[in-house]
Formats: sequence, C-alpha cells, structure tokens
Amino acid sequence: MKKCITIHKTKWFQAAALMLMLLMFSLAACQTGSQGYKSNPEAIAFNEQGIDLYNKGAFEKALLNFDRALEKDPSNPAVYFNKGQALYEMNKYDQAVACYDEAVRLDPNFADAWNCRGMSYFNLKQFDKAIESVDKAIAINGNNADYWESKGEILRVQEEFEESVPCYAKAASLDPGNVEIWDSLTYAQMKSQLYEDVLKSTDKSISLESTNAFPWGYKAKALYELRRHDEAIVAFDRALAIEPNNPALWYSKGLTLETLQRTTEAKKCYDKARALGYQF
Repeated sequence: MKKCITIHKTKWFQAAALMLMLLMFSLAACQTGSQGYKSNPEAIAFNEQGIDLYNKGAFEKALLNFDRALEKDPSNPAVYFNKGQALYEMNKYDQAVACYDEAVRLDPNFADAWNCRGMSYFNLKQFDKAIESVDKAIAINGNNADYWESKGEILRVQEEFEESVPCYAKAASLDPGNVEIWDSLTYAQMKSQLYEDVLKSTDKSISLESTNAFPWGYKAKALYELRRHDEAIVAFDRALAIEPNNPALWYSKGLTLETLQRTTEAKKCYDKARALGYQF
C-alpha cells in the first residue's frame, strides 16, 4: 500500500502559513503541516519546478530539482520532505526514509514527515519502526485522520484487527466523508467479529456511495452471522446488482439460502459461483 503524496512549497514568509500541494491517491495520504520555512529565491525556484514535475508524474526529474534546491538551501526540511516523496513514488523506500530522517532532524514537529517515514517503513515491512514513526505524527497532531488511518493499516496488515479498529474509528470520526476509511473500518470490525458495529459502518459507507458493492456484501455477511438471514439475502442481492460477476458473493448468498433450507436456489448460486471460478 502506498500512502504518501503531498509535497511542500517553500516561500519567503513573515506570518504566512505553509502553502500546500495535494494530489489524489489510491488509499490514503499525508497532509501538509502548518510550519512555514524560509528559503532563498533560487531554492524556491528549483523546489517549485520539482513540485510541478512531481505533479506530472516525472519523479526522476522532480528529484533532480529537489537536489538542486538542497544545494542552494541544505537546511530546509520541506525540500528534504519533497525529495522523500519523489523517492517514495519511485519505490525507493530506504532512500525516502533517509530524507524524512533529515526533515525531522531539522524540524522534529514535522508531522507529515513522521507519518510518511512510517509508511516507508511499512512498505519495507519494518512494522515496529512504522508504528513508532506514525505514533510520533499522532503525538504532534492527533486530529489528522490520515495518521490514524496509517496506523490502522499497519496493524491490519499484521492481522492485529482488534487493535486496528479504534484507529480506523478515530480516522472515520475525523474524516466522516471518506468512504475508504469506513470500508477499512468495516473490514477490521468483521475480522474482529463485531457484527453489530459492521452494520453501522456499512450503512455509513452506503450512505456515502450506494453503488459500492463492498459495504453491501459485508452488511450481508454481518446479517448472516447475526442470524438475520432474510435481511442478508436482500443485502446480497444489492451487492450482486452492482457486481454480478463476483463469485464470493454468489457463494455466500448460496450459503445463506441453504441455511434457510431453500436448497434449489442455493444450488443455483453455488453453480454460478463455481462457473465464475470460485473453488469450494
């Protein structure tokens, strides 16, 4: 999972806030911090060029510009952070960590750098270091949903589902319109057998994005576990209306129908699941 995307501008500041540049990503992201950094005009120009190239996906060229900015201003944590982001996108996580290390050495309260350092360690499968780093980001800014989501993801991958639930729940409370966080919370709750909570989370996901099959499927599974089988069938049908070629959904619907002793209908579902490649 790749999660860090934001990079930082450097400008001449008196009392101005730090400018941000935000990109979209597949799961989660780093948000910019609030600390502004002064720099000289040449460093600013190279950093701005690097940001532009980064936004265009030209990460190697962006890296060259960030290096040039650092030649002009070797004590600017924002540029080290940006260099780390470019390296991160190039899957050079060890080198990215070195840049984030320099960023937090120069600014120990650089929460984005701590979080992205943690996600670099996550991609290196050094989970203890990842948690330690993300925890430092949370200690600096505990109201950032992305940091809590990062911690939830690290715990989830280690199958520490019960520990990941409160992290995702905190992230969802801070960013209630983010359907991906609600889906992650749903998954962790399901693995923790918190079926009533799954229903609440899936309802929230559905209210945000009703055409997403994931929450409908998990709502159906939670209803099945709660022995609310007729309601589960309705939810499975909603999920299958969105993803009619999902073999796992057909199998799970068949299992629910079999529990209701509707064996003929169950067989049709099993046959459909098998035809779509589901092995059981």
